[in-house]
Amino acid sequence: MFCVAICDDEKAICEEIKIYLKPYIKKGAISVTSFFSGEALYEAIAADNHFSLIFLDIELKLLNGIGVGKKIREELCDETVHIVFISGKPGYAMELFAIRPLHFLTKPFHEKEVKEVLEKAMELTVIYKDFFEFQIEHSIHRIDYGKILYFESRARKIVLHTKQGEYEFYGKLNHIEEDTCHHFLRIHQSYLVNPLYIKHYKPSQVTLVDDQDFPISESYRSKVKAMLIKNWREV
Repeated sequence: MFCVAICDDEKAICEEIKIYLKPYIKKGAISVTSFFSGEALYEAIAADNHFSLIFLDIELKLLNGIGVGKKIREELCDETVHIVFISGKPGYAMELFAIRPLHFLTKPFHEKEVKEVLEKAMELTVIYKDFFEFQIEHSIHRIDYGKILYFESRARKIVLHTKQGEYEFYGKLNHIEEDTCHHFLRIHQSYLVNPLYIKHYKPSQVTLVDDQDFPISESYRSKVKAMLIKNWREV
């Protein structure tokens, strides 16, 4: 089941989003739970309630949306839940980049926007549960795309990096880039990174969740910027 959380201290906003999602609820494609404070949402996730997508208001009282987002990413180490920030103010932009949100909705938003965000989150969730297959000597290995931080090219070999460790095998980064299509991001001749794990961006480099910095080659800069901020309304 694809589980959605809505967190806004305005109950009318929670109800509005839920109404927009009703066709998916009726089909049994998703379940929706509403929270009216950042504390309540955080406690639910900390108690092992899993959500695939969270609509999260920024201007919550006490523990605000940015605080909740940071706790989800840093304290609970949940890198895969898709966070969509909601705000009545359009001026946050890159301040939220470290939380790696899927999208940013400015109030008042429309039904079409909410449905598009849901469908994108559902599509990405399926993609990141798909796997990358490679061979080391006579053994075949499979790793979920969602667990891969980045691919690195070293001479004639590829080093696949995850939080748990790394794997080295023969291959070409160009071929891996083609196989992973637009779900991984080429930033350099030697690096293909998972955008899911980028926590900070500037034109010359990106920083991943493990605090490693990677250079962005000049030839890739416009493409990297376009991909990372295509869902943002102000840059």
